[in-house]
Amino acid sequence: MYTHFSKPNNEKWTRAQFSRFVKCIEMVKNAGYNPGIIHAAQSTAFFMYPEMRLDAVRIGSAFQGRTLMKVDGLVKIGTFKSIVAEIKTLPKGYNVSYGNIYKTKKITKIAVIPVGYVDGFNKDKLRDDFTLKNNLISIGMEIKKIFKDNSLKVKINDKYYKVIGRIGMYHSIVDITDSDDINIEDEVTLNITPLQTNDGIRREYL
Repeated sequence: MYTHFSKPNNEKWTRAQFSRFVKCIEMVKNAGYNPGIIHAAQSTAFFMYPEMRLDAVRIGSAFQGRTLMKVDGLVKIGTFKSIVAEIKTLPKGYNVSYGNIYKTKKITKIAVIPVGYVDGFNKDKLRDDFTLKNNLISIGMEIKKIFKDNSLKVKINDKYYKVIGRIGMYHSIVDITDSDDINIEDEVTLNITPLQTNDGIRREYL
């Protein structure tokens, strides 16, 4: 038997939910049934409520370094790596990628990376909560983006470079104008959440 805490960082609500779950377990036992392995806590609840760990816990997010609370010593794992597939030089005034939303302002050297949104790059989860409170929070977050650099970046040879234009299904374009030491097949590191990475991407465990 198991349950899932809907808002584990809300202690009052979580304790009420846990209490109801315990009562359900007792009802099952009193009816003569074996509830088997009992578990309720996911990563955040595992750290916040030791008494709720029961027979088993689900800590997949913690393994990835992600919880709803700060945990000392917990670090993000998983690095998405690719290579530079092509290097090209574009003239001034050249449109890059879909929608012609990016036009080069000068002669620009680019690297083509064979990673796109099909692989999980910049694949954001869509909102599914449109209450007034969360709508206001979302508006505030969008306003903050106006005043800071929100550009996507990738790391090549220990230096970060900006992705330009829209990400394609299978590729991304990176501005490497300021670098003279990038070559085809150089390693590229991208920030992609493991949960959103395409299942077809080869995994290596070190």
